[in-house]
Amino acid sequence: MLKTVICLISGCCLLILAAAPLPIGTIRSNGEFRVDGAVIGDNGTLFEGSIVETASARSVLQLGKLQLTLLPMSRAKIYRGRTVLEKGSELVSGAEKHVVEAFGMRIAASTATSSVQVQIPAPGRVDVAARDGGAEVHNSSGILVASLRAGMSLAFEPQENPKTVKIAGTVVAANGRLFVVDITTNVTVELVGADLEKYVGKKVQISGEIVVDAKPLAPATQVVRVSSAKIAGAAGATGRAAGAAGGAAGAAGGAAGAASTAVGISGAAIGAIVGGVAVSGTVIGLAAAGTFSGDSSASRK
Repeated sequence: MLKTVICLISGCCLLILAAAPLPIGTIRSNGEFRVDGAVIGDNGTLFEGSIVETASARSVLQLGKLQLTLLPMSRAKIYRGRTVLEKGSELVSGAEKHVVEAFGMRIAASTATSSVQVQIPAPGRVDVAARDGGAEVHNSSGILVASLRAGMSLAFEPQENPKTVKIAGTVVAANGRLFVVDITTNVTVELVGADLEKYVGKKVQISGEIVVDAKPLAPATQVVRVSSAKIAGAAGATGRAAGAAGGAAGAAGGAAGAASTAVGISGAAIGAIVGGVAVSGTVIGLAAAGTFSGDSSASRK
């Protein structure tokens, strides 16, 4: 009888241990912060889905090799592979892939050495800055809306129609197809529509919609059916090799990247709509990994 009771107790203990949530990382700060509503003053443990709220000091979260830093007055829900940023600003750096979600945007580093800052300056707007490597931003449907090079920062505002496209760039012909690398977002799109060949080699402002079921030729990430096109400037070079789509689009991409280097971009001067998201240049306070200034709002300079 005693043996049976011991076995039952041991089994119950094992079930309890198995049901207990496993920690996914740690958090530390020089000031107070909250984890799932509990006020903590030094360091704590994070679990899947923990809600972290910072006060007047930043908090550093360590998830394996990945380091997340929440600026003061920020709030985020933390998971092993993603963060849902609800308020404030967050810096992601480390060797592990991690996605930051904010207002339907999905932001991730392009390389293992990238540091990416995501900021919510106002409801419905997300600012992204790439540091020490690039970053990619997708909309809620998974469409690539921007590919940021190191040093770039862009502002994103989701629109009502997720298929809407308004871009500008030099039209390039390759393999019998037409491509544009948008000068704001650095996204390569394939163009379809009537009478577009006359724009090859010219910088054009294009409006249209994403063709959802169409398969683009790499390196394009989407096919756009053009509804209107307008020459925006003088003819530009089409790249060294128009015979290969990758080479031609890559050459155009280099020019686009130079045109949209982040620091000092004016949102009024450069803008686009890709995948139903309005994108414009901005400058936000880039922070070195693990350290932040005393500015609690991380406001743009």
